[in-house]
Amino acid sequence: MTMSDAFSVEHFPVGCLVSDSKRQILYCNRFVEEHYGYGVSELVGADLFTLLSRASQIMYDSYLLPLVMREGRCDEIRLSLVTRHGEPKPVVVSLCRDHPHSERIFWSIGNANRSEQMFSELTEARKLLQQKISLLHNLSDTDQLTGLPNRAALTRHLNQKIGHPESAQLAFALAFLDLDGFKEVNDRYGHPVGDKLLRLVAKRMAANLRNNDLIARFGGDEFVILLTGEFGSSEAEESLNRLIRQVSEPFEVESLKLHISASAGVTLYPQSEAVDADQLVRQADQAMYQAKLAGKRQLCLFNVDKERSEKGKNKEAAAVRNAIASGEFELFYQPKVNMRTGEVLGAEALLRWNHSDRGLLAPAAFLPALSQTSAGVELGHWVIASGLTQLRHWHERGIDLHVSVNIDGYHLQHPDFLRQLKDLLMDCPALPKHRLELEVLETSAIEDIDHVSSVLTACKKLGIRISLDDFGTGYSSLAHLRDLSADILKIDRSFVRDMLTSPGDLAILKGVIGFAGTFQCDVVAEGVETIQHVQSLTELGCDLGQGYYIAKPMPPQVFEAWLRDWPQRGLL
Repeated sequence: MTMSDAFSVEHFPVGCLVSDSKRQILYCNRFVEEHYGYGVSELVGADLFTLLSRASQIMYDSYLLPLVMREGRCDEIRLSLVTRHGEPKPVVVSLCRDHPHSERIFWSIGNANRSEQMFSELTEARKLLQQKISLLHNLSDTDQLTGLPNRAALTRHLNQKIGHPESAQLAFALAFLDLDGFKEVNDRYGHPVGDKLLRLVAKRMAANLRNNDLIARFGGDEFVILLTGEFGSSEAEESLNRLIRQVSEPFEVESLKLHISASAGVTLYPQSEAVDADQLVRQADQAMYQAKLAGKRQLCLFNVDKERSEKGKNKEAAAVRNAIASGEFELFYQPKVNMRTGEVLGAEALLRWNHSDRGLLAPAAFLPALSQTSAGVELGHWVIASGLTQLRHWHERGIDLHVSVNIDGYHLQHPDFLRQLKDLLMDCPALPKHRLELEVLETSAIEDIDHVSSVLTACKKLGIRISLDDFGTGYSSLAHLRDLSADILKIDRSFVRDMLTSPGDLAILKGVIGFAGTFQCDVVAEGVETIQHVQSLTELGCDLGQGYYIAKPMPPQVFEAWLRDWPQRGLL
């Protein structure tokens, strides 16, 4: 960087910083000095990590630096910089290299809070403007209370879409949403408060939709939402469940903190038979009524394919219940060992179905059909009960092991989960409770994270250990690690499998191991298949593992024989 370059950026309203690939700071402008308290002379030549929080250091090593060296740039990443007085400040940074062979990395640093505020304001303004331009041609099309399109405007818009010559190529999801608890607010606080609440609800929902989506008020506390684009049932449910969660967040009206929720029904277009706008609205309304019957904060889909799927689920659920009663399920056990010392620490209980027609089935063959069903909850209860019975049997025989059982997020959200777990533990009074581990599938759809967090905290108070399974495979991994009381992180086998050949997977492994250290969690690697995996994992600081190189899942009797023959020494 020349003196003229430095002078041109010295007074920029954002931070400008240059570092090299070895983390040495080569230059910073006055913005950094003024906002973070360091003198320029102190930073030039210093280690870049002087400015980064511990979590941001991990992010830099495991993600930012590899990305910039590979692709040349990285835009708008949120980090925390540490002031000279040790105070963390959120920032948004962009990084780039000036040419592919350069060792210099140029940083742009902006205040995260201000950036988010500006982005939110611009996004909201653009959405509202586009809605008004596209649909609100005159005052008669507008709901006077909320400013949204009204019933007439949406009906006309739907008829235009469906009647278009190319309507066969159009696709959208139509949702009918009704507020839960709004009547109670109106009755208790009066209509002026109710009207203000409706305005806030409308504003929040509009802000959480895409630019080309549409929301209209049909009257009272009813809204209709048009999600444009080709939606399958799962995508529509995901988008609308997210919107329902947004509506369930508290609202502040005249110093009152008001809590409501929403129930919604959704239908998809096109359909196998021709339908008009009124029929689509009626379909979504009927589905919403079914959601109301199921309880608050529910979503129901009106869809022929969904109905067929539900029939299949009911048939599979009946088969599972019969299999439980007939004793067709059993648990196999795969050992977890300290790869450095060879000590066997415990085993993971893995479900198998001895099907009368299809033979021995792994969970992937039948569990997906049970997701979010009462039969799935019953089977999960059977797994915990059977795992505890085996654990008690081993404990009574002097076999000192931990046993972990897998549990889905929807089972944890069941209102009777804690009571049933306590009942099972009461049947094993002499068993040390810390020998039981619950492995929560990290990629499970955990809708009520606060409830699940409280359940897991209660489990820990009972002495049970908590593990996050398949860590790193879902978009919410870090959020779950922050919100859930985890004792153990299990690295997904997909990252371990390719760590020897994929620099990206190796970087993710390093990052997860770093996260585990930061959050004071043990870390276990799944899918240990070769001695090379053992060597690489232990070098990275991950000593605990399970996989076929150690042993395959086994029935309890075979596991006991394996345990007697296992040499208690390291694998290296």
